[in-house]
Amino acid sequence: MMKTILWLCNRPLEETQDRRDGTWFTAMARALVESGKIRIAIVSQAKVKGITRRDFGDINQWVVPYESLDRNGLPSGRTVDGIKQVANKINPDLIHVWGTENYWGLLTARGLLKAPSILEIQGLKYLCADVYYGGLSLIELIRHMGPLEILRPGSSLIFGKLRFKRWGKLEKEMILLHKNISTQSDWVRMHIKSLHPDCVLFETGIMLRKEFYSAKPWSPQGSCDLDAPSVFASSSGAVAYKGLHVLMKAIAILKKKYPRIVLNIAGDIMKEGIRKNCYTRWLRAESIKLGMLDNIHFLGPLDANGIIQQFYRSAVVVIPSFIETYSLALAEAMFLGVPAVVSNAGAMPELASDNKSALFFPIGDASACALQIERILSGQDLAEGLSQNAREVGLSRNNRRSVLKRQMEIYNDIFSKENTF
Repeated sequence: MMKTILWLCNRPLEETQDRRDGTWFTAMARALVESGKIRIAIVSQAKVKGITRRDFGDINQWVVPYESLDRNGLPSGRTVDGIKQVANKINPDLIHVWGTENYWGLLTARGLLKAPSILEIQGLKYLCADVYYGGLSLIELIRHMGPLEILRPGSSLIFGKLRFKRWGKLEKEMILLHKNISTQSDWVRMHIKSLHPDCVLFETGIMLRKEFYSAKPWSPQGSCDLDAPSVFASSSGAVAYKGLHVLMKAIAILKKKYPRIVLNIAGDIMKEGIRKNCYTRWLRAESIKLGMLDNIHFLGPLDANGIIQQFYRSAVVVIPSFIETYSLALAEAMFLGVPAVVSNAGAMPELASDNKSALFFPIGDASACALQIERILSGQDLAEGLSQNAREVGLSRNNRRSVLKRQMEIYNDIFSKENTF
């Protein structure tokens, strides 16, 4: 008998090319439905006035409005009641909560939704809070505050860190009150197990966006112009713990040897006018101070095809984060075989092997980052070896059939253990 699984996630599935993070689970949803063994229904959120039906192909989907949350981490009682009504209508065999970054896991943890559940760990805000400033001092951040922080003090990085810490208490509640928890890395599993030793942990995989599976692999031809080498990075937003300032300093070091070096950065980072936060202002001021304005290009958000084209044009991809629970950016780069330089942060050492499928550097160390980039720019044999090894790892790890098979195994395991319900 076909099972019905209700997904609770932060964004709806859409047909248009998406430039936001989290888009990989669209590929997972498609694959599960196409298997003919699982029926998926989704409750997510977007800019709507009330709970809205917005089906995605064969997937029944309801979208709830963005709302301010109360001190207990929940939206209005009206919205909670609406979600409960949708869940009762669907009558799922299992509820899959995608992430702890929003209130979805509180609904299942507190028994507001009654079906069996599994909590998927994506990012963990309480861990991000420890490195929220990315090694920058409060003085540096305060010095670059602008109209945005004056008009909306809660938008500053200082209050952002406080929000992450406060939400961390609710994240821990979700973790402690879920029996079944799914993760992608041993690093996250260690943190979860130390908090909730009695939980049942599942290791899941990540299915990449469909465009990556049909894309040709990276090639050094056309990407390794030593006169004007191109380096690529991305960030979901203007947050210091993603380490863009570390990479910027590394590129400034390399500019002495490669005056026309280019750093292309994708993501919703360089806001205009009043929307600039203090970190965005700091990046702009630092680029001027380092004489890097002509070397750094902020591309804005890119969809999958845009990312792939940047990969093809780049000699190296750099991920300078202070924390990563998985790093989809690294997984995508490795799948296409793009040489990568990455910080030794969180779960990233699990995704690649140093000096074999990527080059690592200590967290926050701009000089070491620059040295590793230089090794790739000046060593074609090294670049090609990293590319080949990374591609081999990526093809195996993110194989669609393997990821789908593993997800089905997780669901079936929970279905078969009635005592976990």
